[in-house]
Amino acid sequence: MNHFIRSVLLLIQILVFSYPVFAEKVTATVDATNINKSDIFTFKIEAEGVDTSPKVDITPILNAFSIVSGPSQQTNISWVNGKMKSSRNLTWTLSPSKTGILTIPSLKVMFGKKTFRTKPIKIKVSQGKALSTSGDLFLTSEIDKSEVYPGEQITVTYKIYTKVNISIEDLELPKFVGFWTEELFAPNRIEFRKVNLKGVSYNVARIYTVALFPTKSTDLYLDPMKVKCNVAVKSKGRRRSIWDDPFFDTFNRQKTVTKLLQTEKTQIKIKSFPEGRPTDYSGAVGSFTITSSIDMNSVNLNEAITLSIHLNGSGNISMFSLPEFQFPNSLEVFPPTSTIKKEPFRDNITGSVNWEYILIPRQEGKFTLPSVTLPYFHPQSKQWKIASTTPIRVTVLPGDKRELVATGLTKQEVELLSSDIRYTRREIPKWIDKNSKGTALQFVTLYSLAFLFFLSPRFANIFQNNQLGTAEIRRSKKALKSAESTLKFPPDNVYSHVSKVLFHYLKDKFSLSTDNLDPLTVYSLLKGKVQEKDLDSLVHILKTCDSGQYAPGENLNEENLITNVRKLLNRIDKNA
Repeated sequence: MNHFIRSVLLLIQILVFSYPVFAEKVTATVDATNINKSDIFTFKIEAEGVDTSPKVDITPILNAFSIVSGPSQQTNISWVNGKMKSSRNLTWTLSPSKTGILTIPSLKVMFGKKTFRTKPIKIKVSQGKALSTSGDLFLTSEIDKSEVYPGEQITVTYKIYTKVNISIEDLELPKFVGFWTEELFAPNRIEFRKVNLKGVSYNVARIYTVALFPTKSTDLYLDPMKVKCNVAVKSKGRRRSIWDDPFFDTFNRQKTVTKLLQTEKTQIKIKSFPEGRPTDYSGAVGSFTITSSIDMNSVNLNEAITLSIHLNGSGNISMFSLPEFQFPNSLEVFPPTSTIKKEPFRDNITGSVNWEYILIPRQEGKFTLPSVTLPYFHPQSKQWKIASTTPIRVTVLPGDKRELVATGLTKQEVELLSSDIRYTRREIPKWIDKNSKGTALQFVTLYSLAFLFFLSPRFANIFQNNQLGTAEIRRSKKALKSAESTLKFPPDNVYSHVSKVLFHYLKDKFSLSTDNLDPLTVYSLLKGKVQEKDLDSLVHILKTCDSGQYAPGENLNEENLITNVRKLLNRIDKNA
């Protein structure tokens, strides 16, 4: 027995001391150090001899580079001379944001409680002979005007020009912050056609057209559009031969490189409206006409009529409504229904809007439906104008119908309501003698129950409306408490958790329609509602969470992040 135990212990010692122990090692590499501004490159962090995936905070590199894709994770296991070697990789695809000698700084890499540092990498970025700047391949944004009034349409068309074979892999539209957008053209399949540009033949394709309407009175910026494409280029370093004849182009060996094209950031200057702005101006910019009509000019008392208002024109037709106008007191007016039809005409948003009012006259005689006016700004003439209808005369004749109170009914329902009334009893009822025994008590009980049943729906409606009306207020008051409670139990990925908590808090606190937000949208929605200093801190934390969701930092940083978020939420909640 002792011999068996000694054999087992000896075997364990042999296995332990013979098993290879590899040193933990972390390296950072790129696949190119001399690139053009339109090029993209691969940045990889490789960790050897570790059994967990690395965690990396790559926020420091975002000052000079933008992330095209990533990170992607990969685990490699190999056997060399009977020894196992393992490595874990994180890979990003990056694009330079500027030219010059750029540096990927030393980054902190975490494995549990162990910390490593990568070495800095210098990358030379130049305009050089990049396809996007040499004239062989470029992306353009054609803007019909760069100075507009608030609400005036700007048409932006994005085109790609090429003299080489390309395939578009992906495109990223700008955020269009500060604009109301109306899509004009978005092809399902991009098609090229030949054009002659300054004597040079190109293949050109229109990839997107959009109508923009500024919603602010301050200058705005149109962010770049980015297009990722694969470009076929001829291989270099071989002798010219008969196979280089254009006839044999299809047989020539070519390689494919990936390019990231982008337009320039463009400033849009917003002009101020001239003096003379109407007091009832509701935001209409363009050219409009308006008409009105009714289905009957002579009606009986309590008979419904329909007033139709038709607006037609071109401009920001989705961004305004009719100014309020007063109907005669003798009319009962039901809320209008509206329909809108839009149709781009030569890249201008044109269309019509119809409003229908149901009116019921409650007094006999003659009355006039007032003129409907719409003040608007005409940008071509730089003048304020007013579109208006003509007043309509209506005669109300005496009728034998009793007044109908039917809030929310359509015209057809109001007209048919009187014919739907049926008598429940026609014969003479058998009356009970009021002096009979027990009659008084029965009547009191009956009327009391009837009164209670009559009041119960009213109280129920009041309670329900009060609950619905205060739901948003109650959620707003509980937003901070809910957020703090959720922050107490962070999961493994703290950055993703903090980001979700912040967006959910903002939705409840400020009654936003959704918590599917991003830092730029948060800034635009909360500007003026949150103090500028707190808003900047909030956007900074959200951006940090976005960049760190796949690679959170060390535990101390995570604890500081939660502490800072809790303090920030308390300040916002206190000042909101």
